[in-house]
Amino acid sequence: MERTCVGCRQQTDRANLLRIVEESMVLILDERKAMFGRGAWIHPTQECLELAITRRAFIRALKLSGQPDSSGLNFTKEQAETMLANK
Repeated sequence: MERTCVGCRQQTDRANLLRIVEESMVLILDERKAMFGRGAWIHPTQECLELAITRRAFIRALKLSGQPDSSGLNFTKEQAETMLANK
């Protein structure tokens, strides 16, 4: 099943994307891709993360009314690859 990255807007299989959800106005990584609620999909790269934050894509994708805290979403390439491998 394909999803669209909220950062670069490219479609790809959900197995290659990370799912981000909002909980109490804090963006968190849904490692199992099964948490309750609306999710936003993103490539596991710092570039896509920065694009999504700059474009305010998480606010639109998650239908939020304010700016969420995204400070906990920074990840390195190695961390992202590990997250995708543990799916």
